[in-house]
Formats: sequence, C-alpha cells, structure tokens
Amino acid sequence: MNTTVDVSARWRELQVTYLNTAAELERTLQQTHQLGLSEFEVLDAVAGYVSEGCTMRNLVDVTPMTQSALSRIVDRLVKAGLVERNTCDYDRRALFVGITEAGAAAHAAAKRDYDTLLQRAFEGK
Repeated sequence: MNTTVDVSARWRELQVTYLNTAAELERTLQQTHQLGLSEFEVLDAVAGYVSEGCTMRNLVDVTPMTQSALSRIVDRLVKAGLVERNTCDYDRRALFVGITEAGAAAHAAAKRDYDTLLQRAFEGK
C-alpha cells in the first residue's frame, strides 16, 4: 500500500502549495488592487464573458461559490463600479452581469499580478 502513502503525501503537498499561493494572491490583490481573491476571480470570470454576456447562472457554473456568496461578491463589485447588473429582456428572473470600463481596467492591472504569482507558484519559486 505504498501508493496510498505517496498519494496522500502528494495531496498534502498540493494543499500546501494551494494555500500558500492563495494567501499570497489574496495579500497582493488586496494591497495593490483593493480586491479580495474571490472578488478578482469573479471579475475575471465576468471579463471572460464580454462577447456573449454573463448571467449569474454562468458564474455559479464556473465558480465553487454558492449562489448567495456569489451574489454578495457581485454586490460588492457593483458598489465599487467594476461590474453592473442588468435584467434580461426575455427572462425577468435572469440577471446579466457586465464588466464596466473601470472594471476592465482594474481587471487588466490585477490580472498581471495574479498571473505572475501563479507562474511563480507553478515554477516552484
């Protein structure tokens, strides 16, 4: 059963890498861009839907967050002027979330640091 020990050790190693990287991302994004990690990741997801439009349902599908947690984050991003919410013309229950001009600028700046830190983590530095 040596593989069980190896798999468990590898899993712990991945967890440590993830937790350390997430903490560094959180610190850097907060200090440099006034965004929490979850806020950035939602902003990043919304930025990826620019051409076809992003619904709250899309965000639920691409993040590990609950609907209520996601709504709170989107509320904070709306308040900060980084995204806007609009109702859907053909389905009043659906809400579209779109990135604003300020949000696109904030996303581009934060993404550079985010990608740099992730690259360092992948390289083991």
